[in-house]
Amino acid sequence: MTDRDSPAASHHLDRELNELLQELRVIQGGILLLVGFLLVIAFSAGFAGATDFQRVVYYLTLLVTGVAAIVVVAPVVHHRMAFRRRDKERVVVRGNHQILAAIGLVALSILGILTLVTDYLFGSRLTVVIDVLYAGLVTIFWVILPLHSLRLARLEGSGTD
Repeated sequence: MTDRDSPAASHHLDRELNELLQELRVIQGGILLLVGFLLVIAFSAGFAGATDFQRVVYYLTLLVTGVAAIVVVAPVVHHRMAFRRRDKERVVVRGNHQILAAIGLVALSILGILTLVTDYLFGSRLTVVIDVLYAGLVTIFWVILPLHSLRLARLEGSGTD
């Protein structure tokens, strides 16, 4: 029996898979709300007056959000296809990568929505400011702080999560 087959390793993988599935539930709901919001915009009366720039931003945002929906569902598909094949570790690792990719796509989707709404309401100058602030906040809270926490955990020699 290898380390991967031990009861402790199996319990660890079960816990990681459960955490992955919980995170999927959260992000899937958010992506579906974004898709719904974007679809409503296209069929609203005010959209007819959108500029060419706003139409391009809208369509790119819709595409990115659609890709995010595909990527975030991929771990569920992989889990179903690997069901009872003793491939849980690969499902967890690949699922983690896919969720991280989906989170990046969600960040781009939100950026697109902010760009669209801010440009529509206030024009291009404020749009640039808001987009830069948003990108900065995403970078700080979704990249820098998590990487800093990982670095501290490694330096302290704690956990492998």
